[in-house]
Amino acid sequence: MQLTTNSVLLKKGSRGKEVTKLQTALTKLNFNPGVIDGIFGSKTEEAVINFQKSQQLVPDGIVGEKTWAKLNAALQEDNPRSNFRVIDIGDFISRNRIKDFDPKAVAIQLFNTPYQGEGNPLEEISVAYLAGGKAEIIHTISGLTDDSINGMRYRIELERNRRNEWEIIWVGLQTKCWQNRGHQDWSDKLCS
Repeated sequence: MQLTTNSVLLKKGSRGKEVTKLQTALTKLNFNPGVIDGIFGSKTEEAVINFQKSQQLVPDGIVGEKTWAKLNAALQEDNPRSNFRVIDIGDFISRNRIKDFDPKAVAIQLFNTPYQGEGNPLEEISVAYLAGGKAEIIHTISGLTDDSINGMRYRIELERNRRNEWEIIWVGLQTKCWQNRGHQDWSDKLCS
């Protein structure tokens, strides 16, 4: 999906087919704008703000040239974020008690977080340092004893900030369901 509406400015109160395109794009990227109705309301504004935060844009809820460009880039087929459900960064940091943001330290902290369930699931974790002061952590937990979820895979993106310190800039989650409980492949969809 490619948007070609870079010159259209949208904000709360806007209406029309461009808003429908925006809402469809946000939904595809797992930022819930509410009902896709062509009306830029509070839910669409909230989804835009969350998307802007995930892209290190000014979170003003206004869709201008920079936000359109980031939306277009995010919708590319080869986007590694596609097929992941977006997770709130603050909740993720708090839930996993992350104190040190160096990528290897984050991986160790995730690996040392006790599993809050029955059984003994298998955990795998990888850290990749990318160009431009970026890093990626993939944390996979499989063999869960949950009724419907067989496995969870987190994708954590980190980036060096202006002070040259690592910070988490995006977190996504995929799940894999048990047979007869939903999809058998890694997906952003929930299990039943």
